[in-house]
Amino acid sequence: MPSLLSAALVAASLVIPVAEGLPAFPTRATCETGIRAMGIDAGQSVQQCVTDETSARADIEREWAQYQPALRERCVAETQIDGSPSYVEVLECLRIGANKSPQ
Repeated sequence: MPSLLSAALVAASLVIPVAEGLPAFPTRATCETGIRAMGIDAGQSVQQCVTDETSARADIEREWAQYQPALRERCVAETQIDGSPSYVEVLECLRIGANKSPQ
């Protein structure tokens, strides 16, 4: 029995508490990579992307507590799957997920 308890404690320590707070994403790098991949003129497009991401992060920070922890964790994890995390995508996921879940 002690080995099960030890294993559970170790496993619990490996969980990253995403629901506690919003992680920091490398916004500029993500925007530059995305813009480059689309073949768009980088200058103004990157700045607009960074502005959109900054605005989305501010919205998420204001609204964070209203979303269920499981939804927050899922949305943050989903946007990081392809290595290009986006606050715009997290915000969209949270708002869509909140509309689908019972209140």
